[in-house]
Parts: sequence; C-alpha cells; structure tokens
Amino acid sequence: MMNNTGVQAWAQDIISSGDVLRRSLQNVLSGSGCDQAQAHAAGLDTAQWTIRKTAEISGALPGFLEGHLSEALDAAPRTDDDLVSIRDALGKLLPHVTWINRQAWADQDSAFVERHRHGMIAGPGGLFECSSLTLGLAIMMPATCYPYHQHPPAEFYLVLSPGDWYRQDVGWWSSESGGLVFNPPSCVHAMKSTDVPLLALWG
Repeated sequence: MMNNTGVQAWAQDIISSGDVLRRSLQNVLSGSGCDQAQAHAAGLDTAQWTIRKTAEISGALPGFLEGHLSEALDAAPRTDDDLVSIRDALGKLLPHVTWINRQAWADQDSAFVERHRHGMIAGPGGLFECSSLTLGLAIMMPATCYPYHQHPPAEFYLVLSPGDWYRQDVGWWSSESGGLVFNPPSCVHAMKSTDVPLLALWG
C-alpha cells in the first residue's frame, strides 16, 4: 500500500507524463500544416484534464496482447523529438490506464473484438478526467481488421506502426509510422493491421 508521499509522487509523475504527451502531440498536429490537424491541436490546447483520484486499473491489458504492445512501442518512430517524447510518455502512462475493447456490429466479423484493445488516456473511463475530448491508444494484433464504422465526433490518429486505413471518400491506403489520419464527423472509416501489430494514438 502506498503512503501519502508515494501517492503524491505517483500522481505527479503521471501528471508530468500527461503534460508531455499532450504538448508533444500538439506539436505534431500543429506542424502538419493541415486545417483538420490545427483544429485537433487547438482542442488539445484548450482541454482541461485532471488525474482521476483512484489509482486502480479496472481493465488490464490481456497477456496475449502485451507482447504485441511491447513490439509496437519498441518500433514506434523516433524521427523527431516530439515522437520520442510521445513514446516515452506512453511508456509511463500505459501501465496505469484502463484497457477496453469495442463490439463489432451484428452483421460484421467479430474476430477483432478480442484481438484489439484501447488504452483510455483521457475522457470517459480515462486516466485523466476530461469533458471536451477523448484520447486513447489503439493496439491490434497482426492480420486484424477493425470493421467499417462511423460516429459523430471528428477523429485523428497518429500512426505509430504501419497499417492500412479506409475512409469512404478516399478508399483504402497504407500509412507508415509517424503519419496522421483524419476522419471527419460521421464519415465511414476502418483500419487493419498487416503482418505487424497496429498501434495508433487517437483523439
């Protein structure tokens, strides 16, 4: 059991890592020159988040996915300081997040349900409470397809390992590590991993 000093040190380390993640992600988005990226960067800038009062993890990452997460994090891009900072901050935050999975639609292949998880960093169920945005990390095993779906909020992904992406106005394309993917509100989209795990930070 942690004493008050231990709890304070744990919280401060988490808060500091969260600040690094947010600042570095803002820099990546702002540096892309894309209007959609600027809007998401502005949302990160104005978001107010606070660490949850409990340190309990209600949903741990299943053991069969741990190796895939480690593999993908080890291979995550280090091509600039912000990407290095994002990777390092994730390494400190992820042991403390809740991991959830999404259910497939009734008429879709449900194999992906057990082959993927989302680590919830900020927003509903996240390590940080935040009312204006949701931030998470998606991990999918190799050869897994996240089915076609849509939702009202606009969405971005920072791609941390290679994978294939779909958007209804573009079709399928491949993105290398370090790329950005944007999905407008209510746009049908999907993603799938290749022969390596797919790892992406999304908001």
